[in-house]
Amino acid sequence: MSTLEDCAKNFPDDPGIAGEVSLLRRIPPRHFYFDPKLERMRPRSAAFEDDDDGDPMSVYRQDIIEAERGPIRRVMAGHVDYALVSLTAGQFRSKDQTVFADPLPEESSHTKICGQKPKGVRRWFAAQAEWLIPPPG
Repeated sequence: MSTLEDCAKNFPDDPGIAGEVSLLRRIPPRHFYFDPKLERMRPRSAAFEDDDDGDPMSVYRQDIIEAERGPIRRVMAGHVDYALVSLTAGQFRSKDQTVFADPLPEESSHTKICGQKPKGVRRWFAAQAEWLIPPPG
């Protein structure tokens, strides 16, 4: 779990990423959940945890993918049976997260979301997430 101080130092918020930018998160099959309160499938809150090694959560910027005229499915390569959700940078920031561009050689849209993600925050992300590529079946 990263503190606001850690995030500000190591993964500072990028003001060049507008609040309305859609950020995409892959969801593995073990994190598909039918929420009776919402009356729909949603990701489990665990889908929004930081990496096991403490590295901030990874997402992908839809605006970069579109600017490069790429399909959003490119971030699904090697992830059979996964689904894909979208939240905005503003939604993440509203829960005290920083949004930090972290392009990789194999994926220019890669971005990190840094901040503490207690269960209540992760549940909120899960409830707000919109499916772009829904769970198979």
